[in-house]
Amino acid sequence: MAHYKLNEADDHFLEAPQGAVMVSSGASGTESWIERDKEVTVRIVLQTVAYAMADAATLQACIEIGDGAAKGEDGPVQADAHLHASQSVQVVVKPGERLNFKAYPTANNARVLRTVVYTADLK
Repeated sequence: MAHYKLNEADDHFLEAPQGAVMVSSGASGTESWIERDKEVTVRIVLQTVAYAMADAATLQACIEIGDGAAKGEDGPVQADAHLHASQSVQVVVKPGERLNFKAYPTANNARVLRTVVYTADLK
């Protein structure tokens, strides 16, 4: 039986920590930017959950900034399993500069159920 819905473990995995700012919540991720009025280190986080539609399913979480990319992956797993992938990066944002980024999931033999992207300023 197909379980295309999020379960309790999925919901817990997708929770943003206290103090984080949600940038995107849906299935596809986001292309966005951040700015700060003073120099600060910012953590950008992508967390994604998918349902394996066939054997050897994989789920990748990717954050792109400029020419660089950071990727995290879950799988391969058997059909009907839930996959959980996350990736985070820490970047220094200079005052008055805009930092553009893309954060998105890539699923192979899987259906993305939810993707969240959030940021958190580090002290």
